[in-house]
Amino acid sequence: MKMSYRWLKFTLATLVSFTAASQMVIAGNKDNLITNPAALEAMGFDSAASNVYVAEGLDPERPFDFPLYASGNPDSQEGLFPTGSTDYSPIMPKSFIGRQDTTGSEWLYSAGGGTELSRLGTERFADAQFWDLPNGGTLEFFRWWWSDNDPNSAMAAMLFEVCQPAFGAGAITFTLVVNSTSTDAANGSTAINIPSRPINTQSCYYLARVRFDAATNLLRLQKVRLQFIHP
Repeated sequence: MKMSYRWLKFTLATLVSFTAASQMVIAGNKDNLITNPAALEAMGFDSAASNVYVAEGLDPERPFDFPLYASGNPDSQEGLFPTGSTDYSPIMPKSFIGRQDTTGSEWLYSAGGGTELSRLGTERFADAQFWDLPNGGTLEFFRWWWSDNDPNSAMAAMLFEVCQPAFGAGAITFTLVVNSTSTDAANGSTAINIPSRPINTQSCYYLARVRFDAATNLLRLQKVRLQFIHP
């Protein structure tokens, strides 16, 4: 009977410990919580959201202040990671789904053989997931292609790390890893350096989000691509 009681105490303690661990917020140790309401809304979240972070080294009050790197082939900063092989995960525009789409007529595929994405309705944001990323690898670059012929409006592209506990229920956290805003150009691309962020597919997935600041086919998403290094 005594052994059974000890076993019960051990089991209960283990369950409590596991439950507590499963409720921990999943975000990097040095990531910072974003509390700026305007910044949260500009990323497609409620202004009072309390589960959105920005990656280490970036200002949570100004999460859109990212350095831009010139377009090139290969990417201008490639070679910073000498070990492991470089690989890519691209997403075509037709893979993007509106964050909310209640009318069925929010989006338009035009130009380029009907593959470029433009906004028609009131929904500003569209999301798509990156696939086949290696757990334990390293995020290196996020690059996107766009067409911006609207002098009064722009587009933005973002990469989020979306996480929950690996083995139990828990809150969802969003960490903004990089962000870029379009410039006025018929065709353009930009690359953003990602500061050696490890890939964690056990607890997280990686989400591309595009924001259209106007409903017009003068703003068109052409492609996004994530560059990474295998462990």
